Amino acid sequence: MKNVSLDKLIICPECHTLHRRIKLKKAKFAYCDVCEKVLYQCHDDLIEKALALAIATLITFIVASSFSIVEIEINGIWQDLTLPFVFVTLFHEEFFVVGLIVSFLIFFVPLLYIVIYTYVMILLYLGRGYDLTRKLLIVLAMLKPWNMIEIFLISILVALVKLIGYAQITFGVAFGALIVFILLDIYLTKKIQLTDLWDLRDEVFDANR
Repeated sequence: MKNVSLDKLIICPECHTLHRRIKLKKAKFAYCDVCEKVLYQCHDDLIEKALALAIATLITFIVASSFSIVEIEINGIWQDLTLPFVFVTLFHEEFFVVGLIVSFLIFFVPLLYIVIYTYVMILLYLGRGYDLTRKLLIVLAMLKPWNMIEIFLISILVALVKLIGYAQITFGVAFGALIVFILLDIYLTKKIQLTDLWDLRDEVFDANR
């Protein structure tokens, strides 16, 4: 494999065996020769599927950020919990560093990631932005590890379990939207990997040349 381009190689995430990446024709999955771990897969109609999922994910994030996730009543006092409320409260209590970190991890990074993802898929669908799509895919790779909104949902559930005996809790519209967003986000980032988008980009622009 000395003369093979690096972008044509793939390392097994399980046993770290190096493989030559080939285009799948009849098979849906490519497996590692050593441990039989799935290396990558072939997606049918990837542009249309990923674009539709990206738009749906963006819509659910907007809903999850705009409405109440839960309403909590303690001693006759009601409090709505929204995504912006979390870090706005931290800023109000002068926890500026924590507020910046929380707002970055649970709001700005997920929003920026899905906006860029959607924009990339629109460009690929239109067959435009050869250099721009390359730069944006690199940005997506850098943002991906910092998307921690699912941890935020888990922390909410843990806190609600502890409050069950002391407060009346009503789930809002944004709670369902947040769950749907996280499920869609996991599918986009885990099921459709960034390497699939790189391959899709090569196919789109090779076909247009």
